[in-house]
Amino acid sequence: MKKQPLIYVLTAVVICTFPAGVYAAETAATSSSGISDAFLLTALISVILLLLLIVHAIGQSIQSIGKIKTTEEIAAAKKTENIVKSIAVLLMAGTSIGAFAADGATSAQFVMSDVLFWSLIAIIGFLGLVIAILFRSLKTMIRYKRGDNFLEEESSVFDLIGSKLTDNVPIEEEVTVMLDHEYDGIRELDNNLPPWWKYMFYATIIFAFIYIIRYHVTGTGELQLAEYKAEMLAAEEAKAVALESGGEQITEDNVTLLVDLDAINTGANIYKGNCATCHGALAEGLVGPNLTDEFWIHGGGISNVFKVIKYGVPAKGMIAWQSQFSPLQIQQIASYVLSLQGTNPPNGKDPQGEIWVEKKVEVSIEDAANDTTATTVTEDDTSTGEVE
Repeated sequence: MKKQPLIYVLTAVVICTFPAGVYAAETAATSSSGISDAFLLTALISVILLLLLIVHAIGQSIQSIGKIKTTEEIAAAKKTENIVKSIAVLLMAGTSIGAFAADGATSAQFVMSDVLFWSLIAIIGFLGLVIAILFRSLKTMIRYKRGDNFLEEESSVFDLIGSKLTDNVPIEEEVTVMLDHEYDGIRELDNNLPPWWKYMFYATIIFAFIYIIRYHVTGTGELQLAEYKAEMLAAEEAKAVALESGGEQITEDNVTLLVDLDAINTGANIYKGNCATCHGALAEGLVGPNLTDEFWIHGGGISNVFKVIKYGVPAKGMIAWQSQFSPLQIQQIASYVLSLQGTNPPNGKDPQGEIWVEKKVEVSIEDAANDTTATTVTEDDTSTGEVE
């Protein structure tokens, strides 16, 4: 008797996936709400198995119509039908047992990857297409078996839609659109443009009029530049709100020099991990300038150094660090850099820029007595030189 390999394969698949169905149902119980990934996996596998059974059933039907069966083949077909029914029962039983096992499940929750999900969906779609093709073939064979006349059959809905969209001329009527000229035995047909193409062309014309009126006449729609400006304004407003809600923020206008050891050490660690590549481990200067002398390219002092670290110097290859460090961290780095003044490390780079001198505005004792808020103020002279 002829074996049925497909049936055995389906049986093996069901037996192998049965424990997975139970495990999926168990892990589904751990989800407090909604559909768990494990339950979804079980459902998708069940749908695939069901579609495989449908494919097999339609294939067997086509095979039975296409040939005359002997007694042994009829008996084999009955056996195959019994096996298919057994597989269906196993599948239903597996789902039931899995649901029962979910009552006491405590397994870790299963997470299905996107690749697995879409792979299963693709398999389901492919099997659906196969079933549609097999069903159409089965329908054709049944009509052929009944002796239907295929020449006089009515066109299906899909044929009518296709004919309307393409405006094809039947082969037997091509003589009506045949042009007179001929090239090397090749005749040309004067076919109409496909209606679907003309409809799309008309749609683009209508869209163009709507676009021009909305964006260039009435101005009710925003062009890309206007959208960009609106988004930038909204971002600035959101930034202002965030700054206000976060309290006082450190900027180049209010930054102060830190002298406590913890802050200096923190700044040193950040410097060595990010700045030493260009300025040297001892700030002696490599690609970047020497940071230990009194010469500064973009101005010295805590305010200017803070500003250069924050915004960078793109023209010289120094990036803006404000997106990677917080204002406090930039303050710590700047304070560490200024603490290196006069250390004179070996192999120091030649001076660059101009000497930076901080101007001190002294307040007299008499003025201090009259103004209790007066103190000795130190200002950065921003009119000379540039900051490194």
